[in-house]
Amino acid sequence: MGEARIIRLLVVEDNGAYLYLVQRAFRARQGQIRWELTVAEDGEQAVNILFAEEEESAPLPDLILLDWNLPKINGSEVLQRIKEHPKLRRIPVLFSSSEADTDMHAAYDYYANGYIRKPNDPDMLGAIVETIERFWIAVAQLPKVARSGQTAST
Repeated sequence: MGEARIIRLLVVEDNGAYLYLVQRAFRARQGQIRWELTVAEDGEQAVNILFAEEEESAPLPDLILLDWNLPKINGSEVLQRIKEHPKLRRIPVLFSSSEADTDMHAAYDYYANGYIRKPNDPDMLGAIVETIERFWIAVAQLPKVARSGQTAST
């Protein structure tokens, strides 16, 4: 069995209880894939993580799980900023939010790569994480996006 592949996930979530469940679900998936989670508790923190040029040595995430309803800067504005950036727009963004169709339509209007309704059941969340891993890691090819001073690695 070879070395685990590292996948960097930025989780932008302000609900501490849901964040705990998300972290637990991804930790349970450790195997051939090693998930490295970075957490932002509001939109402003997410923007700082993604756009801070002084953090040139910090790798960018491979995938972003973004909540819609966030304090400071809401999820739709974070998504718009990501998708307007010539490099960051390549990072797949999955929205995690409510049942509201208007939120889902707006997320896709701003070029989200997927929309996941937040489950009430921790087992369902585990199944969602497994599906994310199967599709985004095993089937799809994630682009390696690097900050301006870095080279993209495989």
